[in-house]
Amino acid sequence: MRTIPLSIIKYVHAWWMSELILTYLHIDHDGVLVSWGGHPRHYGLFNLETNKDAIEQIPFLEGFLPARYTEIIEFIKVGSGRTAHIHLVPFRGGTWVLLFDATAEHDRQQRMQQQLNELSILTYRQTRLLQELETVAKQLQTDKVHLEEIAKNKGQLISNLSHELRTPLTSIASYSRLLEDTSNQDYVLNVKSNANHLLALIDNILDQTQLESGNITLQVGNCDPRLLLKELRTIFAPLASEKKLTLALQATSQLPFTLIVDELRLRQILINLLNNAIKFTISGKVSLILDWQQSNLMFEVTDTGKGISPDALEKIFLPYHRETNQQNGVGLGLAITKQLVELMGGEIRVKSMLNEGTTFSGFISTHTGMRYDNDEDADISSQNIKVLLAEDTRSTHLLLVTYLKESGYTVLSAYNGAEAIALAESEQPEIVLMDMQMPIMDGYSATRTLRERDFKSPIIALSASDLIEDREAALRAGCSHYLRKPVALDILLNIIKVLQA
Repeated sequence: MRTIPLSIIKYVHAWWMSELILTYLHIDHDGVLVSWGGHPRHYGLFNLETNKDAIEQIPFLEGFLPARYTEIIEFIKVGSGRTAHIHLVPFRGGTWVLLFDATAEHDRQQRMQQQLNELSILTYRQTRLLQELETVAKQLQTDKVHLEEIAKNKGQLISNLSHELRTPLTSIASYSRLLEDTSNQDYVLNVKSNANHLLALIDNILDQTQLESGNITLQVGNCDPRLLLKELRTIFAPLASEKKLTLALQATSQLPFTLIVDELRLRQILINLLNNAIKFTISGKVSLILDWQQSNLMFEVTDTGKGISPDALEKIFLPYHRETNQQNGVGLGLAITKQLVELMGGEIRVKSMLNEGTTFSGFISTHTGMRYDNDEDADISSQNIKVLLAEDTRSTHLLLVTYLKESGYTVLSAYNGAEAIALAESEQPEIVLMDMQMPIMDGYSATRTLRERDFKSPIIALSASDLIEDREAALRAGCSHYLRKPVALDILLNIIKVLQA
């Protein structure tokens, strides 16, 4: 072995005081190991041979040689599970490589970094917990106020309910005794009116109980909204006439002839709103307008009554809330109405001005239905009609293909948005069923691309989302209709027939 030059010894001495396990390697400008010393085995370097290629024997030096200037490369993994600082010192056409053990320092830094990471995570979690606690505290305060209001209203309910039940019951009992001696028609009407009032009270209380426990299930079916308006006119025309009010019930031209909806609950919503409007209107007009916008049934009930104060508006939809004890009922009608509207995927709003009137408006999410004149038309409508189904979920795809084929349609299959575009352009189907969430290209992008390329056929969006924003995004992209999964197959067929008509 050669003697280490004095300048290298001085360099080593400056570092050796703190990092004692040293190995030095002298490598010439051709990359040949000239000499070595120290503790190479400590770094996993066994059987070193001089006058042979250094990189073949010391692979972790690859890319570092030759050194043009003194350089320290920290925390390099070497043999025997060690970590070292490598010092490269150019000297007389070659390079001196000095290895100092840095395993302990590396482990210490790793532990410190892990502790810092854990501290960061803990700090983040603590911040999140504090935010969540603040949110929960605010929500609890809101709930507390809400529950206090309900508790107060429920306390009043007991006394109000006693009065509400006793009065019609007394009337029924009295008129029943009179009916024993006479067949006066007025007595019969009074008995019927008071009995219906009791039934309405009991139904409202039962409905509110079911809504609070989540036990109401919508029973969806075909509904003729114009026929429903005629029924409502029959119910409320006598009440409006008795108070000399103008009653205007109308449907816009956009309203479909048939809707897929829970007709019983829709009727209940409109009856509650019309009943309140007539009850609190002394003179003027009560109107109901039904409209159809973006797969939603829009409703608006307006009156020219005494209006509602700003304070009362904040509580108008609370269960058991009544502004005065002179009001009939137990304060459940509007609370039930709001909950039913929301259960049907919609929302309700109220605007009012004192001494000018009130407007309740909103929408429910529904679908158009199809009325057929005869069965023959229903059979013919699916002949020679190509339906492109773009759906990536295999089980759903197979189910829809089977059902569509059994209904007489020719089905083209795509499993992503790109395939859907290619098939739509080459085959020109009469109807496209487009899943909104697919790989490669989603349904929104595929629909937008087809519309930009002047594809005219109806596109029905299929989506698991019931968010209004997702429905509106699909319609903006160019979809003709929006159906939420799981899709009712009879509703799907009805909508296909409507769109191809």
